[in-house]
Amino acid sequence: MDPLDPADAQQIVIQYARVLERDIAESRHPARVDSLPFGRPIIKTAIRTSVTHLAESGLLTEDLRDYLETAYTSLAEYLDDELVTLMTKYRQSAEELIDQTIGPHERTGSGAWRMLTESSTLAGEIARNTTAEAENLRSEFQSFLVVR
Repeated sequence: MDPLDPADAQQIVIQYARVLERDIAESRHPARVDSLPFGRPIIKTAIRTSVTHLAESGLLTEDLRDYLETAYTSLAEYLDDELVTLMTKYRQSAEELIDQTIGPHERTGSGAWRMLTESSTLAGEIARNTTAEAENLRSEFQSFLVVR
């Protein structure tokens, strides 16, 4: 498929949107980059082609623009497997600590506590980098709409 061809680009975007909607519905964010139907560069190009084509033909509604912008920026949340595993374990450990009804001494000796304390710096860095990447993608997307 050619992401520069509007018809192919539409099909690429549709396939990506299905994966994105499934991942959101199943709370799979961040998600594994290898779960994407195409590589990130192909999806980015396809979204850009679609946005440009729709805007030029007068069919880019505000709702569709917002949807495509969200899809584009959501690419930042597709990470390498190891990072997704770390973030998932981190989130599960935090949830486990919230749900526990044990005392503070037992809590700080738990595996969940160790996981949080040992990985909090890295998890924070991953979250900051993902947020920065999402902002970069948002700026890229908004540049598509600049009148040339």
